[in-house]
Amino acid sequence: MNKKKLLNILGKKDLLEINTKNSLVRNLSNENLIETDLIELISNLVNHNIWQLIKEITWEAEIKAWDLYIVGGVVRDLFLVNKNKKILTQDIDLVVDGNNSPLNIGAGIEIAQTIKQRHPEAKLVVHYDFKTASLSWNEDKRYGSIQIDIATSRTEIYPYPAANPKVQLASIKQDLSRRDFTINALAIKLTSPERGKLLDLFMGLLDLKKAQIKVLHPNSFIEDPTRIYRAVRFAIRLNFNIEANTIQYIYDATKNEIYDKINSEISILPSLTIRLKNELRSILGTNCWRASLELLSYFGALNYLHPKLTLNNKVLWQMRYAVRFIKYVNPHYKIVQWLLILEILLSSIPQKERNFVATNLQLPSESIKRLLEIQNINKKINQRLSSYCKVSDKVKLLNKFNNVELILVAAQSKKEIRSLIWQYFTRFSKISSPLSGHDLKKMGYLPGPKYKKVLSILLDKTLDREIKTRKEAEVIVQQIMARRLD
Repeated sequence: MNKKKLLNILGKKDLLEINTKNSLVRNLSNENLIETDLIELISNLVNHNIWQLIKEITWEAEIKAWDLYIVGGVVRDLFLVNKNKKILTQDIDLVVDGNNSPLNIGAGIEIAQTIKQRHPEAKLVVHYDFKTASLSWNEDKRYGSIQIDIATSRTEIYPYPAANPKVQLASIKQDLSRRDFTINALAIKLTSPERGKLLDLFMGLLDLKKAQIKVLHPNSFIEDPTRIYRAVRFAIRLNFNIEANTIQYIYDATKNEIYDKINSEISILPSLTIRLKNELRSILGTNCWRASLELLSYFGALNYLHPKLTLNNKVLWQMRYAVRFIKYVNPHYKIVQWLLILEILLSSIPQKERNFVATNLQLPSESIKRLLEIQNINKKINQRLSSYCKVSDKVKLLNKFNNVELILVAAQSKKEIRSLIWQYFTRFSKISSPLSGHDLKKMGYLPGPKYKKVLSILLDKTLDREIKTRKEAEVIVQQIMARRLD
C-alpha cells in the first residue's frame, strides 16, 4: 500500500500531523475538571440501572475502606460523546486499590463475589492469576447485555515478549502506567475522599483533544503485539491520528526479530493468539474492517498471525464479495462476519499451514475444517456448475453445501460462478413445489413414499420452468401416479 492510500484510510492530510478536534471533546481543562462534578456527569450519561449497579459496587468498596475507580473506555467516551446522549457500552472496567484484602485473593475478586451473592442471575468469571473478576448479564431486563470487570490494581511484568504477564499488586497509579494508550489511562475515583477526581497521569485528556493515539511506553508493542491491533482499531473507530513516535514504536516491534526467535523456540504462543483473535473479532465485525486490515498490513502486523500472510487486492475483493453476501443472507441465516472474513484471510496462506494457525487462534472446529477443505469444495462446485445445463441440477449440487461454504466459494470464484450462487440465494432457494403433500392428499392420493419423489420432481420441473402453473403441476402428478414409481 502506498502512503497516499494509507493517508486516505486515516483521512488525514499528514499522517504525522496532529489535528485538534475540540468539537469532539468536551471543553474541559484539567483545572475545571477538578471543579466539575464528574460523578454527576457520568451518572447522567450511563444507563440508570447500570449506574445503580456501579453505586452498589462502590458502596462495597467504601465499607472496606478501599478506593474504587472507573477506568478505560467509559471515561474516555465521557469526553467524546454529546452531553445529551447516553454512553452506549457493554463493557465497564473498575479497579480497586485495596492491597489489604484479608482473603489474599485480590480486592476486585472479593467485591465481585459479594455482588454475585446479591445478583445470582449474573455470570461470575474469576481470574485468580490476574486478581480480576468479571460479572456479566445477558439480555437482562434491567441491565441488558453488559460485562463489568472488577480488577485489583496491579503491575504487570512480561517474562518474554507476547507472553501472559506476571501480576503484582500495586497502587492505582502503577496500574494506570501499565495500560496501552494515554486516552485509556484515564480514571475517575468513585469512592471518598476525593470522589469524582480525575486521574490523568499521562495527559490523556490532552491527547483526546488532539485526537491522537499515543502509547505509554516505547517497548509496549514488543511486550504485547496485540496493542498494535488496538492502536489501529481505536484510530479507525475514533478517526484519530496515530502519534508519530507511536508509529515508530510499531515499526520497531514489527521489524524486531525477538518475537520470531521466541516463536520458533516455543512453537506456540497461545496467550498472544487468543488476544489477537479477540482483537480481530472486534475489528472484523465492524464496517471499518477493510480500513483496519489495510493499516495492519501496512504496519506488517498481520505477520503475527503468519509470516506468509499477505493482504492484496485479490483477497480484499474476496472479502468485499463475502460481506455483500452476508448482508443479504443474514436475516435468514446466522453467519458471523468477522469469522468469515478471517477465514478468507487465512485462506491466503499455504493450505498445509492453515490448520496450525487456525488451531492456535482457537477457531471453531467447523472453521478449521472449512479452511482445510475449501479448495476441494471450490474445485468441485466450479467444475460441476459449469457442466450442468439445468437449473434443477445446479440447485441440487448447491444444496449439498452450507451457506458459509457457498459464500466462500462465491467470493473466491469467477463472475459466472459467483452470479450462479447469488441467484441460488436470491431466487432458486426460495422456489418451492407448486403442490404440497396436502394437495396430493386432496387429489385422492394416499400418503406414502411416493409423495417425496413426486414433490421432488415437481420442484425440479418448476426450477427448469417446465411447470409454470398449478394446473400443469396437477397434470404432471396424474401422469406420474398413473405409472409405477421405482
